[in-house]
Amino acid sequence: MTTIFNTIFSTGTLLETEHGLVMLLLLYGLLTFRDQKVSRWVPLVIIGGILLSLLTPVHGINLFWPVITALIVPPFLWQAAVAVTKSGPLGRRWSLGIWLIMLILITLSLRIFSQLPVSNAMLLSILTVTLVWYFREFNVERSYLSTIGLITLVILLVEIDLVLVSLRLWLGTLISGAAVGIAIGFLGIAIFRRIKKIKSKNAFFFAWAYVAYLIGLAFETSAIATTLAAALVVSTYGFSIGLWYSQREIPVPSNFRFFFYLATLTWLVLGWQAHTKINVTSLTGIVPVLVVVTIGILVIQKLTPISTENRWGRLLRKEGGVFLLLFGAILFWPQQAFLTTISVEIALGTAILLIVLLRFTLKPLFDMIGIPLSWPDKEEHENNAESNSK
Repeated sequence: MTTIFNTIFSTGTLLETEHGLVMLLLLYGLLTFRDQKVSRWVPLVIIGGILLSLLTPVHGINLFWPVITALIVPPFLWQAAVAVTKSGPLGRRWSLGIWLIMLILITLSLRIFSQLPVSNAMLLSILTVTLVWYFREFNVERSYLSTIGLITLVILLVEIDLVLVSLRLWLGTLISGAAVGIAIGFLGIAIFRRIKKIKSKNAFFFAWAYVAYLIGLAFETSAIATTLAAALVVSTYGFSIGLWYSQREIPVPSNFRFFFYLATLTWLVLGWQAHTKINVTSLTGIVPVLVVVTIGILVIQKLTPISTENRWGRLLRKEGGVFLLLFGAILFWPQQAFLTTISVEIALGTAILLIVLLRFTLKPLFDMIGIPLSWPDKEEHENNAESNSK
């Protein structure tokens, strides 16, 4: 088992692979940004970064990638953890079947028409279908299908950041990181309750995400696991004690407007310094993917409709998001980057396992401290909203 983990990435292309995954995380994060006042600028920001990479000459900038990773990863890790707590079981028939069919067809389209490696095609397919469901589902009615792509991408970054030496060391750092993160999560809630500035919660926990990440590094454990665990505790504990009255109240640092500006600046700078050329062959797979997405959306709308309001406008939004995701991902993926199929499969399997485990392991912890665990779900949100309106 140890040798499997050691051979997931080759040492000569490890850094390039991390670059590619960070760009993917930035791209996906911008597309899922939720502040309506600035989210309308997201397409222009993404297109601006793409144009800078195509039209500007080569810029020899020695970027210190660990700093870039440390700036971008913590808020998105926090977002992934909060998404797990907000996600409920599948409440609509056919959703999982259509999700899987779209996943297979998109993977085949990218493999056959864009001639991408199976690993890249599979990862982009997971992100694409997750993005479609993210746009499709309401904030108060999330499911695992709209969160699993981000978690899979984060886990791939976990494997790269840890540079695994042995399975035992890897598991040890994850477990110790989770333990430290749980303590940091409870500490963060305690400090925030003393501050009593609810309006600044996103700003406070934006900073707290970096605190958790840096403490994980200082303790020489998994900074990724530390940040995820801290976010899980803040989300569930705060909701259980009534600090967050609904899903909408749970702090998500990646939705903090300052982070949008930071992510935007990073995306534009990376686009400016990355001189790229359009490979028409690799982009041809986008067309069949859009066809698959359109058919899938129409089928799911027919079988399990959520809303009939502005149906075609929402369809165009999904199509536009998928196009920008695939175009940017294919264009910016480093040629020397190497990602094996088994690494994507392990990340996807781990994401599924993580979601299942978290839904069952937090309850004993809360029982031990004498607090009933309440998961944010649709019914609780609607009841709280109704009581607040009264």
